[in-house]
Amino acid sequence: MEETAIKLLYINSKVHALININQSPAGETGIAAVTQPIAANSSFFISMLPLENDRHFFYLPFTRRVSTAAKGAIFDNDGLVELCMWSDNIVELTLHPAAVYRNDGEELKPAVLSPFDFYISSEKHTAFVYNEAGSSFIVEHSATGRLKFIAPLPFFVASADIAFARLEEFPVLYASGKTTEGALFFYAANVLPEFSTAVCTLCAAYSVEKASLSVVTEGEFWQVRTRYAEQNGRLQPADAEIGWYTCEERKPATVQELCACLLQAVRADNRDAAMGCLTPSLAEDLSFSDVKEFFGDFVSFTPTISPACGQNSFALKYAAGRHLYVAREFCVDTKTVGGSLLIDNIREP
Repeated sequence: MEETAIKLLYINSKVHALININQSPAGETGIAAVTQPIAANSSFFISMLPLENDRHFFYLPFTRRVSTAAKGAIFDNDGLVELCMWSDNIVELTLHPAAVYRNDGEELKPAVLSPFDFYISSEKHTAFVYNEAGSSFIVEHSATGRLKFIAPLPFFVASADIAFARLEEFPVLYASGKTTEGALFFYAANVLPEFSTAVCTLCAAYSVEKASLSVVTEGEFWQVRTRYAEQNGRLQPADAEIGWYTCEERKPATVQELCACLLQAVRADNRDAAMGCLTPSLAEDLSFSDVKEFFGDFVSFTPTISPACGQNSFALKYAAGRHLYVAREFCVDTKTVGGSLLIDNIREP
């Protein structure tokens, strides 16, 4: 029976690490997943001991208790472990180690980047990016020298430009520049009623308009342009669209790209882009509403892990709780029509 069937743990992490289950070595992540059978409805301890460090971070070991009963549970559920239930009694654990900034002596180069003066209610403030072990966006009250706001950034800043803008009458403080890896970043903060982070991302481009600002980021296939505007006294995402904004339009060249093209378009509610991934015969039989209803309210898509699905497949993950997910797998048939690779059928195996 399903309730007593042996389950297969499928443990993965982008970090090379030693995995222990109930204090017994189970294998190493980083190249391939660690797999191990486990009894249904069981509870066990999983430990991750990182075997590498990033250029900018030290990874830390951790241990969490996991239960495979019902939809699964994680203790303490702090995001270091994500659990996903798959068909065929597969339980996927995705591990994200905690990290701290490296404190190597030769890397400690304290610096203030691009100090920018602005006024709030006639009081002078200075915004700047501060680099030490990491990078932070900081606002200081000029008269008293007191720090009014500190926002640690998830990347290291090499250069920055800071500016103040009013979107209509809504004040926004923003910064853009290059990271130490050469990527473009964009950061924006609410000013009133208090300072708070509104946007913080790597991007391909950004623009500041009269009543809003827009940021172009890379999606799974398409680029995404998100427009931010004032809502309820805060700068918040107002709408998003997919397309090609900083590069030439491209067409899916592989089945994996084709699936990513379709699924990102469905999630963005872009009918034309989604239906353009289907052959004319399939598009005649299905409406865009049918496609959305068939896939449901998924939060992400990923390659399948079940051996029964083959290469022309993908999986959707659906939220089942905090850091808990349920996966559905799909297979596709494709045809080349007019030189374009298109989906001719979608089914669950």
